[in-house]
Amino acid sequence: MFYSIREKIVREIGAFARFSLPGPGVTRLPFSDENDRAIEYIIERLRSLGKRVYVDELGNVASSSENVVQAGKTFIISHYDSVPGGGKYDGVAGLVFGLILLEMLEDRTRDRVEMIAFNCEESSLFGQASIGSKYFFGRCVPEDYTALIGNERSLGELIDIKRYSKLSLAEKPEITGISRFLEVHIDQSAYLYRKGSRLGLVERIAGQRRLRLNFKGETGHSSLADLSARRDSLLAAASAIKAVREIMEKHLVSGAVGTVTRVENKPNVINMIPGETELMVDIRGFSADLLELYVEELVGICQGESERYSIAFDWSVVSQYDPAVMDGEFSANCFKQLSESGLDPIVMNSMAWHDIAGTAGTYPSNLLLLPNPSGVSHSPDESMDIDACASLVEFFITKGVLCAPD
Repeated sequence: MFYSIREKIVREIGAFARFSLPGPGVTRLPFSDENDRAIEYIIERLRSLGKRVYVDELGNVASSSENVVQAGKTFIISHYDSVPGGGKYDGVAGLVFGLILLEMLEDRTRDRVEMIAFNCEESSLFGQASIGSKYFFGRCVPEDYTALIGNERSLGELIDIKRYSKLSLAEKPEITGISRFLEVHIDQSAYLYRKGSRLGLVERIAGQRRLRLNFKGETGHSSLADLSARRDSLLAAASAIKAVREIMEKHLVSGAVGTVTRVENKPNVINMIPGETELMVDIRGFSADLLELYVEELVGICQGESERYSIAFDWSVVSQYDPAVMDGEFSANCFKQLSESGLDPIVMNSMAWHDIAGTAGTYPSNLLLLPNPSGVSHSPDESMDIDACASLVEFFITKGVLCAPD
């Protein structure tokens, strides 16, 4: 059975990888034609497995069963959109796991397992993660997202253009208090691979603070030799970039990292002094208090450097998510059964944000990570231990998803 599962995984991964723009890696941005083809494929696969399929206006796809199930259900969740030039496995690994598991479970057990494939979970368009899952669970509305990065259309306009809800063939599945959620994802580092482990069981997901830092000076000719007359916005921004790294080095042992992810410099002309520079900063950590401290220290440095160079400075929070904690009882049950089956998971935390973080505060939720031999993600070089994924599918088939509530 193991080799049959392995072949199915390779085939499904390849099927999803075809839904991409030409070029290195996988580019399947939300609301693109490539994204549309992925939605159609997911719908087709779920229907072939006897599932009813619900699609909302954002393009989230959810399955349900014809038969009424009184016992609790397990929802396997992941996303199908990608970053530009990303890998084949981010998000898709969880969908492939779910599809193959549903295909190979007995009918009675299959009715207790459903799948939700989210759209717009990556931050590629709006600079914010998990828009699809937040919308699915009623935690946001399209009007919350009016300005796209690199695109003049709002979320509401994209919804009106695509009209994904017309693809829906069923009502939205009922999610009860005894429903449980499971996400399978690749490790977005080399941690598991270096440890020689086939599986990671996540206890905590790092929270985020994403900031927009704006430095406004005055454009001028690059030949200006009177340094006191210069109002170089990029010079102040450069100090901020360095500060992000220095603050991270100070707090890394406590579990915080920071990255300047985007720089917009105006007028960006070779013989002109920059007049306005905007930075996007991504800060992550396992403590909400630590995240706030990081922001406070960074903003303080930016204000000081701006005064030093006579630059105007303002900042705003683009998005914020507090750390998410997985359900202790659910995780302990999974850990026990996985260990007894010889998979020996490593208990770990995840610095990367995941879809399951959106359900963790409301429903029993669990995140399992698969080794990534390359150690990189959001890259064409992204990889996954196929054998580990096959072993995990085999485990859930053999155990009949015993980690779900009775």
